[in-house]
Amino acid sequence: KQWYQRRVRGSFNCNGLGNPNKRELVLKWLKEKPEDIILLQETHTTGDTEDDWRRLWEGDILFNHGRSNSTGVTFLFKRDTNVKICRHQVIVPGRTSLVEIEYESVKYCITNVYCPNNNETTVVENTFSEALGRPRDDYLIFAGDWNTVLNNQLDKEGGNPSHSNSNRQAYLNQMISDYGLSDIFRLCRGDERVYTHINKQHKTRTRLDFFLIDDNLVNFPACYSEITHGFSSDHSYISLTIQGSQVERGKGYWKFNNSHLTHETFTDAIREIVHET
Repeated sequence: KQWYQRRVRGSFNCNGLGNPNKRELVLKWLKEKPEDIILLQETHTTGDTEDDWRRLWEGDILFNHGRSNSTGVTFLFKRDTNVKICRHQVIVPGRTSLVEIEYESVKYCITNVYCPNNNETTVVENTFSEALGRPRDDYLIFAGDWNTVLNNQLDKEGGNPSHSNSNRQAYLNQMISDYGLSDIFRLCRGDERVYTHINKQHKTRTRLDFFLIDDNLVNFPACYSEITHGFSSDHSYISLTIQGSQVERGKGYWKFNNSHLTHETFTDAIREIVHET
């Protein structure tokens, strides 16, 4: 097997970079990050600001514009990153995009997500439909600000016991169970309580920002996610590290992903199957 070098991705809700001074400071901060591909949410980009972004960043940029004062998601690629960008698709304008890349002979589809702060599931339904419905031979990675939590007990503190965007929470947990995805942070860190967003007004702390990855990536020798401090934002910065030899598809042993046990829809289905047998 070929041994692949450390590949890292970052994701950050930057709380708007319409202000030129803030834009310059945040992009300078991001340049110092070790991640080679960075997904940004709530960028507030427009066609009029593209040239300034390219001047400041220097590497490749893929835009999905919102408005000058709301939404927008963007992919940033470091200048010296040896990544082949195969295809970029805007799924929901200002909200979600995917990019198909090839990196060291391994293919990925990375989806950048910024969900609205409401209880609708239209954005995530369209996003998963496009990402999962493609003819593909790649590994799936979803990341961004989902504006809900996956587990009310572990990912939320303060306020109501349950997150208000419960429909999206249920939908995401169903997708995780049905399509072989993992909440890699929870899988690696167990019941540890770490949050990515603090709302001082409502006195709540939540983990709204996370990676959902193809279960096949979990079997790489090194695959983990971290949460670190953000910059000029009320969101934390999250990262994903993958390193090791590519997992060969085909015959092999079955490895149970025990993170599924935290999802009520999965455990209810298992109980029903056991009861029927």
